[in-house]
Amino acid sequence: MISKESIENLSQRLNIVDIIENYIEVKKQGSSFVCVCPFHADKNPSMHINVQKGFYHCFACKAGGDAFKFVMDYEKLSFYDAVEKVANLCNFTLNYTKEKNENKKDLKIILPKLNAYFKNNLSHHKEILDYLYSRKLDDKDIAKFELGFAKSSEESVRLLQNENISIEDALAVGALKKDEKGEIYASFIWRITFPIYDQKNTLVGFGGRTINPNVMAKYVNSPQNIFFDKSRIFYAFHLAKDAINAKKEMIICEGYMDAIAFHKAGFNNAVAVLGTALTEHHLPLIRRYEAKVILCFDNDEAGLRAATRSAFLLSTHKIDGKVALLEGGKDPAELVANNQNAKLYNILEKGMELGEFYIRRIIADFTLDSALDKQKALESIQKYTFTLEPLVANSYVQLVSKLLGVEEKLVFLTKKIKSYKNLNSISLKIPNTKTHIMELEILNFLKNNPNMHEFFKQISDSVCFKHKNLLEKILEKKGYEDVDIREFEEKNIHKKLNQNEFLFGICKINLAFLNHIDTINSVLALKKQLFTLIDKNFHILNKNLTQEECLHFLKEYLLLLKNEKDEIKLEQLFKSLNKIFSLKNFNAKELNINFTQEHNEEPF
Repeated sequence: MISKESIENLSQRLNIVDIIENYIEVKKQGSSFVCVCPFHADKNPSMHINVQKGFYHCFACKAGGDAFKFVMDYEKLSFYDAVEKVANLCNFTLNYTKEKNENKKDLKIILPKLNAYFKNNLSHHKEILDYLYSRKLDDKDIAKFELGFAKSSEESVRLLQNENISIEDALAVGALKKDEKGEIYASFIWRITFPIYDQKNTLVGFGGRTINPNVMAKYVNSPQNIFFDKSRIFYAFHLAKDAINAKKEMIICEGYMDAIAFHKAGFNNAVAVLGTALTEHHLPLIRRYEAKVILCFDNDEAGLRAATRSAFLLSTHKIDGKVALLEGGKDPAELVANNQNAKLYNILEKGMELGEFYIRRIIADFTLDSALDKQKALESIQKYTFTLEPLVANSYVQLVSKLLGVEEKLVFLTKKIKSYKNLNSISLKIPNTKTHIMELEILNFLKNNPNMHEFFKQISDSVCFKHKNLLEKILEKKGYEDVDIREFEEKNIHKKLNQNEFLFGICKINLAFLNHIDTINSVLALKKQLFTLIDKNFHILNKNLTQEECLHFLKEYLLLLKNEKDEIKLEQLFKSLNKIFSLKNFNAKELNINFTQEHNEEPF
C-alpha cells in the first residue's frame, strides 16, 4: 500500500490547477480559477477551483473534492490508482509500506509476457508473415510495431498458467474473457496482434485482426479494463508523440494498418482511433500537445459520419484542424503499398478546414430548392455556429452565403452581432459590379510573388479592393486549405502580369477607390488627379522610357501618392508632370520625384 505520509506529502506539493489542466482548459477568474465541468453537460464554466485550499466545486452539479477525487472521477480510477496517476503527473516518487500490495504493478507484467509470446508465434507462421508482406510490410515495420500472432485459446491460457498468472489477474487486464456460462477463453484467437501502448509507454491492450474471411468481426480490441479504455487511447501514440510535439500536428486515421502506413510514408505524427469515433476523452491528450488535427478517413458513409462527428467535436472545443477524405475507395495502407506517397501527401495538404467541412455536411442534407429550405439550412448551421467563438463563427459568413446563394447581409452566425466602426473613417460607395479582371490579375500576381507583399502595403491598401478578404488572405499567405483561396485558384487567371503592369494596375485600382469615396478633401482630390494623369498617359511613359526606367518611376510615384500629405508638393508635381506629358517626348531625368519618407497608415 502507498504510505499515508507519502500521500500527504504529495497532497501538499501538488497544484490542483496543474492537475486539472491536464484534462480540461482552465481560466483564471479573480483569485480563483474556473473551467467547464466535465461531470455534466456544462456549457458555461460552472466549476471553480480554489488553489489555496486545493479543492474544486461545481455550482451546477455539485461535484467537488481535491485533486485525487478529480482524477478518480474523471478517469474512473480507484483512490490508490488516482494517487499514482497524480504522482506521475507531478513527477513525485511515492513510498510504499512493507505490507504494500503492488497488485497493479504486478498486473503490468502480464501483457508484456503475452506480447512476447505473440511475437514469437508470428515468426513460426509463414502464412501470416506472407499476408503481412503482401500488405507491403517488411520486417522493420513488423518489429517497430511489434506485430504478433495469437493462436488457439488453449495455448494462450496455458502460457498464462505457466507464468503463474491467476485467472482473476488475467481477466483484470483483458488477457482473458468470460462467457455467459462462466467459461474462460483467450481474448485473441487466431488473430494478428497489434500491441497498444498509452502515452506513458505502458502496454495496456491489443488489437487483433483475423485473416479468416468467414469471421464477421475483422478487428477486435482488448475488453475495457483497469488499463484499457479505447475512448481515451490512440493506437501508435507512443511512437508518434515526439513528432506530434515537434510538428504541433496530429494525423488521426481509422485503423491500425492505416497508422502503420502513414509511418511508413514518413508521417510519424499519425495515430489511429480504436474502433470508435473521436471522443471528448481524447481531447486532453490533443490539447496537452497543442496539436492541430488532420482527420484522414475513408470517403464512405462510415468514414463521413466519423469525420463529421469528429469535426464537430474538435471545432466546438477550440481545436484547429482539417478533414482529408480519401477518394476512390482507397485507404492510406493501399496508397502506400502502391508507392503513392505523393498522392497521400496531396490529400493531406488539400484537406478542408473543420468548420467548413461540417457546414458543407449540414447543407448536403438540404435541397436548397426554395427560400424556405435555405432558411432551414441556415438555422441548422446556426445551431452549430452559435456554439463557436464570434470571431470564428463570423469567418464562415462568406462561405455560407455562397453555398446558400444568398446575400451576406442575410447570414447571421452569432447570437450577438456587434457593429464595428470604419477604422479608416472613409465611407465607401463601391458599386456591386461584375468582377474586375484587372483586380483579379493583381491578386494573382501577389499570390505568385510573395516578395512583393511588403512593397504592396506601402503603395496601396486592402480597403481599395472589392475582394478585400481574398487580398488579406493572400497577404497572410493562406494556402489551398482556405475556401476562398481554393475558389480563386479555380478561376485559372491566364494573364501573368509583369511588374510594370502590376504597378499600373495598382494605379487603376487606387483611382477607382478615390472615385467612389463620399468625401474628398483637397489632398485626396490632388491624388485623384495625379492617378488620372498616369492612367491617361501610361502609353506615353512606355514609349519614352525603358522598362527599367518606367518601373523605377512607377515605384517612386506610387510611394509618393500613398504617403505624401503636403498639398503644395502634390500640386507642384501635378503641374510638372502635366507639362512633361504634353511634350510627348521626354527622358527619365525629367521625371524627377522627391519622395517623402513619412509612412501614411491611412489608405491615402
